[in-house]
Amino acid sequence: MNFRRLATSPLSTLLTGFLAVLVVICVVYAPGEAFKASGDGLAIWWRIVFPALLPFVVLSQMLLAAGFAHGLGTLLDPFTRRVLGLPGSFGWVLPLGMTAGFPAAAEAAVTLHKQGKVTAREAERLAAAAHFCSPMLLVVVIGAGFVGRPEFGLLLLAVHWAAGLAAGLTLHLVFPDRSASTAPTEAHSAAKPRVPLLRLALRHMEEARREDGRSFGKLLGDSVASGVQTLMITGGYMLIFAVVIHVILLALPDQAFAVAVKGVLEVHLGSYSISGLAPSLPPALLASLLGAALGWSGLCAYLQVRAILGPAGIGERTFLLNRLLHAAYAYVLTLLLWKPFTRWVPGVLPVFGGSERVPSGSDTPAALPNWQQAFGVMEWQLWMLTLLTFGLLSIALLWRRQDET
Repeated sequence: MNFRRLATSPLSTLLTGFLAVLVVICVVYAPGEAFKASGDGLAIWWRIVFPALLPFVVLSQMLLAAGFAHGLGTLLDPFTRRVLGLPGSFGWVLPLGMTAGFPAAAEAAVTLHKQGKVTAREAERLAAAAHFCSPMLLVVVIGAGFVGRPEFGLLLLAVHWAAGLAAGLTLHLVFPDRSASTAPTEAHSAAKPRVPLLRLALRHMEEARREDGRSFGKLLGDSVASGVQTLMITGGYMLIFAVVIHVILLALPDQAFAVAVKGVLEVHLGSYSISGLAPSLPPALLASLLGAALGWSGLCAYLQVRAILGPAGIGERTFLLNRLLHAAYAYVLTLLLWKPFTRWVPGVLPVFGGSERVPSGSDTPAALPNWQQAFGVMEWQLWMLTLLTFGLLSIALLWRRQDET
């Protein structure tokens, strides 16, 4: 399939035009409500997305330019290609996506593709398999804010990670990338003259750094500019979707319909809306719906990723399949783990539903994290990024040693 042709097809043009007209109609139909809804979307972006994403996007750009991901990829390449059918750079993109949240993984995949280190097909699969919601949303906002129990947020996070990894593995088994699995990797071909693997990784890091050639000051400036641009794209989509959702629900105010619309279109507003159903739904079903909404992550997230992948000529079909599988796995895993979890943490049930909600019908959650909480979670995310990266590296090296023996 030619994704470049698809991006400029009449159907894509018609869909884009329809969305633009819909936004205009929403603003004309209820300008005051549209302004209020855009403020709600801006608050969510500024208090959740911005502090959770910007440092990691900047860090990722700098480490990619410095060759870190390429050296790590050399060490991991035999393991990731055989197990997941993905290049070794997945060992950096996956921990980044798991700890920073979307669309950090898509941004890193596009950077690797522009550097010529991965093909368009590999970049598409990287972005799909490493797409996760931010731990700040799951643990701080949903767990501590909506539910009143951070332990519940940790359950959602564990299920979210497990379901995402299961979805990526399923797609590899069902739709394997034949070219990636049969072509000899650079690490294998270079290992024939018995070059030590660590020396080979350092050599690839140095080659990548020389190819980039930017000074530290230039690199820092470019990384910050790229990160801010990515965040502006993300924030723009969130504001537009907040306006569209709010005005649609003015015309069709049914509660069940409202929850479905928010869950399908935008994950932050959707998770807030689903958590408000606590009095009318069993806790296990409610938790499973939250897990599914987080796995799907919303049409808004899909368009954010598409805006990053599209200009580089990278498709998004694998991304959509991965999102559907992620949602299905998260729903089932949450149902299976709910009873054991409530036995270990019995205090979750009485508090479920949270207390910090806005009674006036505003779409803005009252339990948005303050800056002190945001910085605390950011520190935790950095530690998790380090541990996940080196944990994956240790597994790959142990697997390689056993494979050689």
